[in-house]
Amino acid sequence: MPNHRTVLATALCSAFSLSLVPLSAAAETVSAQDLPVGLAYASIAETVVVTATRQRQRADEVIASVEVIEREEIERAAHSTLIDVLRSRPGVRVASNGGPGANASVFLRGAESRHALLLIDGMRVGSGTSGQGTFEAIPLGIIDRIEIVRGPASALYGSEAIGGVIQIFTRKGEAGFHPELFAGYGSNDTARLSASAAGGENRLRYSFAVGQDRTRGFNAKRDVPQWRSSWGDSYDPDRDGFRNDWMTASASLGFRDDDEVGLNLYHSDGRNDYDANDFYDSYLTKRIASSGLYMRNAISASWTSTVRLGTSEDRLRNKPAPGDVSRFNTRQNQFSWQNDLALPLGSLLIAYDYVQTRVSGTTDYSTDKRTVHAGLLGWSADIDDHSVQVNLRYDDNSQFGSKTTGHLGYAYRFTPQWTVLGSVSTAFNAPTFNQLYWPDTGFGGGSPDLKPEKALNREIGLRWNDGLNGVELTYYNNRVRDLISGWPPANLDRAKLEGVELVLRTQVAGFDLEAGADWLNARNQETGNRLARRARHAGYVRADTTSGAWRWGVELEGQGARYDDAANRYRLSGFGLVHAYAHYAFAPDWRVELRASNLLDKDYTVARGYATEGRTVFVGVRYAPR
Repeated sequence: MPNHRTVLATALCSAFSLSLVPLSAAAETVSAQDLPVGLAYASIAETVVVTATRQRQRADEVIASVEVIEREEIERAAHSTLIDVLRSRPGVRVASNGGPGANASVFLRGAESRHALLLIDGMRVGSGTSGQGTFEAIPLGIIDRIEIVRGPASALYGSEAIGGVIQIFTRKGEAGFHPELFAGYGSNDTARLSASAAGGENRLRYSFAVGQDRTRGFNAKRDVPQWRSSWGDSYDPDRDGFRNDWMTASASLGFRDDDEVGLNLYHSDGRNDYDANDFYDSYLTKRIASSGLYMRNAISASWTSTVRLGTSEDRLRNKPAPGDVSRFNTRQNQFSWQNDLALPLGSLLIAYDYVQTRVSGTTDYSTDKRTVHAGLLGWSADIDDHSVQVNLRYDDNSQFGSKTTGHLGYAYRFTPQWTVLGSVSTAFNAPTFNQLYWPDTGFGGGSPDLKPEKALNREIGLRWNDGLNGVELTYYNNRVRDLISGWPPANLDRAKLEGVELVLRTQVAGFDLEAGADWLNARNQETGNRLARRARHAGYVRADTTSGAWRWGVELEGQGARYDDAANRYRLSGFGLVHAYAHYAFAPDWRVELRASNLLDKDYTVARGYATEGRTVFVGVRYAPR
């Protein structure tokens, strides 16, 4: 097995030696019905991305660094979990405390895991107590596509977006009738079942999907002898399984020429086993839900108004031992009114956002509710070879007062193929309920006087696109002040998040190829230590091809060494992994899907004390008439 440096070097050399495909291939060709109203709309066959501006925008005009992952790509690679999908993306680091369903942290551009905002169909989803999104409990079966915005986005979305935004779009309806069935089985008694139907007629669109994921898992905790003496015996050599039941639904109805009303629903109920002792099968249940109603009205030819009303829930129940249970529940009620106006020069965005967050459970917080009122202005324009994006947002938070953030982006296409772009952004993150109001049980409690964490980001990039080939290179420098750390928590630290991202895409000799690498310097400026679980180097290569009824591909991914703790005492070695997949369409509407992960059976670590899965194989059958 080559070491991780060999894998990365091979990946990068392979990428540089090949011609490249357009970066716009990362975006989607969609119709208006495919996009959640209030975020973006597109004419039929127009390529758009939506999260970077909250308005529809051509992919080749977006100034921000955006990654779009289509459902077709997820199915083609036969990934098992959302964490698997995210971990090999540029600018993303992921660490999991165990196997499928275990608590996971997602770091965008080296920022804290609570600095990555999770949206589902435009709705904020996550825990108000920990401040994180529960990415590990979101099933792939609900996802139509994923958009990742790398870099601060508080000027568009407010708190929690210091590192960026990950938005998940659930499955939507389309004209006709499109049923789909899937069943699969693999290593560790892993089984997945799902059924869906999507369709539409005239101006009606609908979609409904249900499914369940099951795995017996593996022994996800390593036997670390020194932990036994200091923490007690928390090692149990059993399998740590995961199960998840889920559903998603949507419906929309158009009226007049450009008006529409719609509904989006999502719910999942998961259970993850873990080791807390050697006499009881400890477990966590994780329930996530979101629902939203929207109405879009074309007030005039140049003015579109969109109203969205919804709620999201994140519920965690922890049962480490008999008679011992704790619950942490978060509910976010949300309302937004967005107005998009076409101007003689560019377009104007005027929006109002409201979020009410309530927490409940077994912990007695002195304050269990907060509200945020926010106003947003934005202007973007393309002027000959110049593009400009300006955003200004004002958030009034009932916990700490007001915060204003801004964004200025500029791009210049100095030849038909070459574009230089840059931006300056400010961002913030509100303290969590745990950090503010955790009761003092003898070890210190929360600190109600905490200030928001603040960030200033500067980045510059270069894109090349000749219609067949493309490259994107980005340098960023993000400085975070008043970083909350320690216990009792305090605004003690400053962090420097500096890095370079490189993405290349190509087609050569019948293969679709993509390669990426990023170099990250994420440090605590007070101590000089590297931030925990964030490797300095990471890279990937993906290649696939079609031959008759077969489609197959290979993936390489690798990370350099990391430290597991803030004090940099525990070093985790780098690693390189190889995966492969194949599809065989044995009938027009039927295909077999195969994935082999960690082909070389690499033993590696992403979190100290926790094991990772060895070589696995999964085989599924999909019925999807088109």
